[in-house]
Amino acid sequence: MATTAALKLSVDNVILGKGFLEAAREFKMQTPGKSALVLGGTGEVGREVIKHLVASDAFDKITVFTRRPIEITGTNADKVVQKPVDFENIAQLESDFAGHTHAFSCLGTTRGKSGSDGFYKVDHDYVLNAARACKKVQVEHYSICSSKGADKTSRFLYPRTKGEVDDEVMSMGFAHASVYRPGMIECDREESRPMEKVFSYLLPVVKLVFPKSAAAPSSTIAWSMVFDALKPSKTSKSVVFENTDIMNTFEKNQ
Repeated sequence: MATTAALKLSVDNVILGKGFLEAAREFKMQTPGKSALVLGGTGEVGREVIKHLVASDAFDKITVFTRRPIEITGTNADKVVQKPVDFENIAQLESDFAGHTHAFSCLGTTRGKSGSDGFYKVDHDYVLNAARACKKVQVEHYSICSSKGADKTSRFLYPRTKGEVDDEVMSMGFAHASVYRPGMIECDREESRPMEKVFSYLLPVVKLVFPKSAAAPSSTIAWSMVFDALKPSKTSKSVVFENTDIMNTFEKNQ
């Protein structure tokens, strides 16, 4: 049987910025003993979330639930624990998630890879199974990477699915729930996505007209997700970050 090659991540090349480092130090000093779990950690945003969590040194433990091994190197890499995951085994999810204070969900697939039914099972059923398990074991802050245009009333499967999940997560009653809706994710993907490749050729022109709303680098999205966990809103339990919000928060805290 062929073995899956390990994904390699290096933490030492992560640039956090002054505002992020200040937030991390304050978070660790005022709320010691926090722990984070990551879902979808082998995806483009998920792997950056892992790197930023590790580099922040703000969490005592980081558990990555994954079906593919990850080789993490650099400062604080020993804080990461990796565990297999079965999103259909609710009891096991609750057992494994117990004791974590923060959750970062970057789980997702595509219709091209999994078909319509497979996409819905992963992006709706599995994501909500994980969110409900997190709520059951009293995770304090749930952060999820969604998509620009998410709308549960949409006629189209992708935005409708994302909108349904976003609305349910925000209604679950987490102490803090943060939903991120980036536009096109700028990154070097391991897997080919033809439509994104076509759009990438047009992106420089689009960004001239919409410099902050059209797209965001995967590292910037992850930076924003972790930064918000370190410095959550004091006025709202549920917050939606559109692409412009992600870019503005990043720029203001460098």
